[in-house]
Amino acid sequence: MLKFSIPFLCAMLINCGGGGGSGIDNSTNVTPPATTAPTASCSVTTQSGPFTKVWPGLSWETATPESQGMCPDNISEAMDYAFEEGNFTGAVIVIRNGFIVAERYADDRLATDLVTSWSVAKSFTSALIGKALDERLISSLDQQVAEFIPAWKDSDKEAITLRQLMTVKTALELLDGGDFYGSEDQLQVSIDRNLIGQPGEQLYTYSNSDVMLAGEVVRSSTSMTPKTYLDQKIGSFIRFTGEWWQDSKGHIMTYCCLDSTARDFGRFGLLFARNGEWEGQEILSDGWITESTAPALSGQYGFYWWPAPSSGFTALGVQGQLVAVYPDEALVIMRFSSYTRMGDGSVVRIGGNYHATTEPANFENNTFIDNVLEALE
Repeated sequence: MLKFSIPFLCAMLINCGGGGGSGIDNSTNVTPPATTAPTASCSVTTQSGPFTKVWPGLSWETATPESQGMCPDNISEAMDYAFEEGNFTGAVIVIRNGFIVAERYADDRLATDLVTSWSVAKSFTSALIGKALDERLISSLDQQVAEFIPAWKDSDKEAITLRQLMTVKTALELLDGGDFYGSEDQLQVSIDRNLIGQPGEQLYTYSNSDVMLAGEVVRSSTSMTPKTYLDQKIGSFIRFTGEWWQDSKGHIMTYCCLDSTARDFGRFGLLFARNGEWEGQEILSDGWITESTAPALSGQYGFYWWPAPSSGFTALGVQGQLVAVYPDEALVIMRFSSYTRMGDGSVVRIGGNYHATTEPANFENNTFIDNVLEALE
């Protein structure tokens, strides 16, 4: 697999985008699904619902695409597109109704191998802010960030609100790329940025260093690192486990760099597809799910979620890392690059420790998502 040098990786960050079985959702109508005969557009009979919805236990249940109302022909086309030579795709998974209906890995990868999020992790940080709001550890999105970052008190940055921080409207100078990714203390350089406009102005459309500050809001409000808060308040319920990179000062890099399996990233997508509920328990409030995804569903980036084709929302990372969510279709679509953790194997961003993924030669996020959506019957 091709490897990138650290300077090239830093430049890319400017553009970042079993055993337990599965439980049945008893509130779901489980009337046997109707079937649709093969048509000119699909070579097999597909079921048309209503569908049983399941929850993954320690492992996932699998089903054929046609049993969940999806044409396997289109799924195969989407897979072939993702895994074209030169795309360096490591993993693709499609989930519908809680079942894995399609899953493929590169020849040298397994389901147990790690993938990396790049900026998909931003959407995790958004969820952590939402959880802190749900627990009333943060009073509102209009609370001043200076309440969590004391260095901003009595300064021209005191007026910046959490809402502005999460919608790219801080008006702080932009610091991304190599100067940021290579910094020993990524939190401090994020805090120290100067204002170049008025808070509330949108002077650019994307900022890694703003999301680093959102991670500090999580830490300050919860008295836990973002990684610990994720593990305790979300991961332990949905059975997500991951390793989140940190800078050399121990600050979690909340704008990127969460390593896990593709299947575990699917748990996060499914949580949002089901409005924050997991096995009958509210993990994130439906109010937060609605508010945090509203900009994306309206075609704009906001609260660290991106628009997806045909009324979905997606967590995106550079080089085609994606977790696209379609609640109305009970659908989660994921693609990740083949990933190598360079250096000594730790998740501390220092020296020769960095992420190695490769720019795909012929892969476009929306083209891939559209190919999967065409499978819906």
